[in-house]
Amino acid sequence: MNYFKRAALIFLSISSLASVSANALELTPYEGCLNTVMQQATDEMTVADIKQACIRQKTASLPLEKRRLNEQLTEDNPFVLTPHLLNYAIIGHYTNSVNKAPFEDNVGHPLDFKDQELQFQLSFKFPLAKDLPVLGRNIDLYAAYTNRSFWQFFDDKDSIPFRETNHEPEVWAEFHADLDFLEYNLHKVAIGLSHQSNGQSGSLSRGWNRLYVQGFLQHKNSYLSFKTWQRFEESDKIDNRFDYAKYLGDYEIEAAYKVREHSFGLKVRNRYILNKYGSVQLDYTYPLTKRLKGYIQWFSGYGESLIDLDYHTNKIGIGIVLADRI
Repeated sequence: MNYFKRAALIFLSISSLASVSANALELTPYEGCLNTVMQQATDEMTVADIKQACIRQKTASLPLEKRRLNEQLTEDNPFVLTPHLLNYAIIGHYTNSVNKAPFEDNVGHPLDFKDQELQFQLSFKFPLAKDLPVLGRNIDLYAAYTNRSFWQFFDDKDSIPFRETNHEPEVWAEFHADLDFLEYNLHKVAIGLSHQSNGQSGSLSRGWNRLYVQGFLQHKNSYLSFKTWQRFEESDKIDNRFDYAKYLGDYEIEAAYKVREHSFGLKVRNRYILNKYGSVQLDYTYPLTKRLKGYIQWFSGYGESLIDLDYHTNKIGIGIVLADRI
């Protein structure tokens, strides 16, 4: 089977899975909310609870508030996974030069890695505790897991390997701020712990732990988040070989803007004293079906994955998004 047929089969399979539960009826947002929650609600939810939740969702005007209300409708259901970061599959990802060196050094012979590879990200979260009273505020505790994989799907010679997979579990506490100033709204602030590693050993091992603080501003059909962190020094000499702050920076700025069903995203990462090792990512999503969006991603810089920490990458890819930012 040639490469194009493989890619087509993957795309059709993901599309079918994502759209199988799409509702063929044309419903208003309020009716759609009632329909969805009635199917997914737990036995403890009353009809009044469902109606009230959908009314709040209907009247919400800011994007992160809409998302928060959507998540609240189903997060108590153990059979529903709540999206955390973008969930996507990039079917055709082209880079100017794939990073082979760490792997060839490890195996001791040349590899046939291609400049085209598949990439996907799966990310979900779940509440650990809600409405905990802390210093006069109600705090919510969450945990999440994100998996980002880079698949050498076109490298038959090396048995179609996964070049890199990054795992990121995290836990955090957040409070719903809802503070207005000028035309902006501070939606929430989160403080958390994150571990990121690639599950490898020896010379291929990469991993770091950090404490982070993140704030979210929203405005009409857009939002802006600022995330800053402090890395913990590791006792593992292998993981301490690399200067993570140099390449992954001290902070990350993320912004998204939505026009009807089209959305544009920006992610920038660098140090407070700017250096040349930062990164920029641009995203664009567009509607394909009610449950599925097309996706274009461009990345330029260092640290797209942990194995590419100190390797400069220029990549562009096209694929699909299963869960967008807003």
